[in-house]
Amino acid sequence: MPPQWVPEDLADQEMLAALRKIRGQNAEVVLLDVHELSYKQIQKALGIPIGTVKSGLSRSRQMLRGKLARQAASIGIKAAAARGA
Repeated sequence: MPPQWVPEDLADQEMLAALRKIRGQNAEVVLLDVHELSYKQIQKALGIPIGTVKSGLSRSRQMLRGKLARQAASIGIKAAAARGA
């Protein structure tokens, strides 16, 4: 499945609503990532393996892209089909 691009026109409240839907340890990983901590820093802060950090971020980012793309489409915002083209 090709990656979904998230439009930049979404409001902060829409982004926060999507972030709130992330559950459990992935939510902590994403919040630390938002604060620009490195994988190693997140690993130390949560006491989890680096692989868990990476896989949690990957799954959460994919989920967020889908939720935000659907939210944007529902309010009439179209995302670019491809970036850098």
